[in-house]
Amino acid sequence: MNRRTFLQYMALLGGSAYYGCSSQQVSSTPVPAMAQDPDNFNSLSIGNSSGKTSGDLFRDLQKAKDDLEGAIKRGDARALETLRVRYDAIQQRWCAATQAQIEQIRNAAVAPAPPASLNAQLYPFPPFPPAPITSGVGVCLSGGGARAASASMGELRGLRSLGLLDRVSVLSTVSGGSWAGVTFTYLPSDISDDEFLGGVVPNPGDLTWEHHSGENPAQALDSLSDQALGSLCTRIGLVEFLVEVAKLQVTYHDSLHVLWCRAVGALILEPFGLGDITRQGSPATYYSSTLQWLETMILNEGRNPTLSVPDFHLIQKSRRPYLITNSTIFSPPGVHLRRPAPGSPPLEPYPFEASVTGAGVPFPLQGQLGGGTVDPFAFGGQAPSAPPVQNRVQVPTPLQRFSLSDIAGTSSSDFVGPLIQHFYAHYPWLEDIDPIYSYWPVMPANQTPAQQYFFGAGGNLEDTGIMALLRRKMTRIIAFVHAATPLSWDSVAKQVVVDSQLPPLFGLQPKVAGQPYQPYSSPPAPVSPSARPYRYNRVFDQQAFYSLIDQLWQAHQAGGSAICKQTKLTVHDNPRFGIQGVGQVDVLWVYTNPVTAWTNQLGPTVRLGMEFEPFLYGTFPNYDTFLQLHLEPRQVNLLAHLSCWNVINGRSIGGFPANAELFREMFGQS
Repeated sequence: MNRRTFLQYMALLGGSAYYGCSSQQVSSTPVPAMAQDPDNFNSLSIGNSSGKTSGDLFRDLQKAKDDLEGAIKRGDARALETLRVRYDAIQQRWCAATQAQIEQIRNAAVAPAPPASLNAQLYPFPPFPPAPITSGVGVCLSGGGARAASASMGELRGLRSLGLLDRVSVLSTVSGGSWAGVTFTYLPSDISDDEFLGGVVPNPGDLTWEHHSGENPAQALDSLSDQALGSLCTRIGLVEFLVEVAKLQVTYHDSLHVLWCRAVGALILEPFGLGDITRQGSPATYYSSTLQWLETMILNEGRNPTLSVPDFHLIQKSRRPYLITNSTIFSPPGVHLRRPAPGSPPLEPYPFEASVTGAGVPFPLQGQLGGGTVDPFAFGGQAPSAPPVQNRVQVPTPLQRFSLSDIAGTSSSDFVGPLIQHFYAHYPWLEDIDPIYSYWPVMPANQTPAQQYFFGAGGNLEDTGIMALLRRKMTRIIAFVHAATPLSWDSVAKQVVVDSQLPPLFGLQPKVAGQPYQPYSSPPAPVSPSARPYRYNRVFDQQAFYSLIDQLWQAHQAGGSAICKQTKLTVHDNPRFGIQGVGQVDVLWVYTNPVTAWTNQLGPTVRLGMEFEPFLYGTFPNYDTFLQLHLEPRQVNLLAHLSCWNVINGRSIGGFPANAELFREMFGQS
């Protein structure tokens, strides 16, 4: 239960106050204020060993307290011990009865009854709300599960250290990058960015294997705050997700298709105060942008009188980038994602994005998809029955509140596959936890009925997140590629091997060992199953790919970070992703990869510790976090510190520009 939900729950109980009970006795749950008023308990039938109600016990407790205080004042040592035993016995019975009442009320607590309809804003393509974002710098946090989340902590830390994070205009995220993006964007005001992103350690030699009293905890690899972004990586794993999904499966009474997203909310968002689950498993909270946006666009002029500020997670910290999480919608509807009926047409993936102000397929596509986005609180229900008026519609209220767990969960739902692979034999219902939502396209003067679509992770289609920025015609992009594949040399093909998410952006298929990169042929030419989902991803020239991988390799061979800045890249129109008329862009590619210059500076104790546990650190920094989601604090911190260094290093290595210089150039600084 998050902070907001807890306050709403306590308001339902009528307030809170502690009285007499220890945390062990009442599980640290505040006692309802009505428990302090015995008249409110007279009608309750909650009993105890003596058969008395809580109201009777409260009166007995008050009497015992008065008698005990009187004995203390009189200095009556003989009576004092007897009265203390009596008071403790009554207090224990009263606490037990009160706790039973709290549990009874909690079990009955549900999200507030929804209104019959909602008034929502439509955002046809183009422009994007609140206006087309074409200036400034966009940052991509690619997918990669816990590896991506750990690296993102360091990358955001590095940008902040250079004074650049507040100047990022848009943050486009996928999968594990979305775990980082959602928590960073909506971080509660009572969690500092210093604690969330961690401290900067410019010199790797200052890192220590263990924390000792009096030392800087930022330097200790085994020290990781529970409120640090990377701590989420230590709380998750396939077993942890299975346990959470199974718990929700027991208590959730609607659809299995939301269980993955709710588990993401419970394990990843809840520890940061961003959870949204009631006792029954339904989201209690929508999400939106800032308070000003909510009051102006959603609550103004009595548009939604039944909604109020506590119904929404809002951006609490100033100067956060505009967040976009990227997922996949599969078409046509009615075809099961994992058990297609014989003769069913093949499912095709299309991009779906959820931003802080809208959700949907943001550009027109053929058939039943696309056209724009709608206010997130109105997503997931039935289509409006009347055409929009000034881009506003009245829609039936969706059965479920579209929440932060939905956008973080759909973007990362590729981990449903390993869950099924490992546990299907004992839990066959896992095959039905892929997210499904009702979707209707935003197209003026065309009321298309909503249909049920399967949704998947953004990496099913495009894993870098760069398409959302090109769609907005942003011309300065920093792409953090959280690669599972370290750079290597194919001696047979005589080419550099890079992660599979990069070649398709240049019209090339992922690398096959011993063979040169192959271009995609025009459909319907056959393509291998592993390469097929990315056949529509080309936005850059093929020749630019070879210059990219050559420079990444040269920087790596020199011992530095795998970074490459490409200027004036020509962007090809791509109707599959809604990209048109972009022109040329500058992209700073930052590729997760071993960095000799950084590793060589580590102290002997740290290096020995890593060598002693090859199972944990043998693939550093390209941890395989697809099947092994869980990371230890030292794994998280090592990757975060390296990723931060990839941003802030101010020293030229091998004749290449210093990392910090490249980043400052992207923001127009010399």
